[in-house]
Amino acid sequence: MKILPLFAAALITTASFSALAATQISDAQAQSSNYHSLGVVDVRQDNTADLSLKAAMNEKAEEAGASHYRVIGISTPGDSSLARASVELYR
Repeated sequence: MKILPLFAAALITTASFSALAATQISDAQAQSSNYHSLGVVDVRQDNTADLSLKAAMNEKAEEAGASHYRVIGISTPGDSSLARASVELYR
């Protein structure tokens, strides 16, 4: 019987984290909407890590208090060890 409250707590925690996630927007959306730019940041992610580059961009946006982000560019070296992205953050 104790498993049900633990499961419910885990479900609520997961739902609250996903509700706070930053949303990726397109160039057209960034230009046509009333988004306020917070600046550009670089995101680097080791491809061998559990976190994907998209998740790393989302995490960086959340840390900066951004609700949206736009990917400016992505690059990966030939050995695919470290992916990099330039991201503009918006509120």
